[in-house]
Amino acid sequence: MKFLFLLLLLIVPLIMVFVAFRSQMVTRVFHVLALLCFYSAATVIAGDVYATNAHMTTFTTEIHHFLLNGWFLYPSAYLGVYIPYLLWMSLFSKKS
Repeated sequence: MKFLFLLLLLIVPLIMVFVAFRSQMVTRVFHVLALLCFYSAATVIAGDVYATNAHMTTFTTEIHHFLLNGWFLYPSAYLGVYIPYLLWMSLFSKKS
C-alpha cells in the first residue's frame, strides 16, 4: 500500500504537469484550488488549536482530532500533490 501511495505521488503530479502545459486555464485552476485548500486546512488547524486551548486540554492526543477531519484531510491531500507539481513545473519550464 505504501508503494502505491509513493507511485501515485510521482504519477499524479506528472499528469498535472502534462495537462498544465496543454492549457493555461488549467494551471490557474490548479493554483486557485491550492489557495482554497491552503486556507481550508489552515482554518481547521486554527479552530482546533483554539478549541484545545480554550478548553485547557493540551494533551498530545488532542492533536489527532484535526487529523481525522475531512475538511483538513482532503485539502491537505491536494496540497501534498500540488507541491511536487510545482517542483516538476519549475524543472520543466523554460526560463528566459
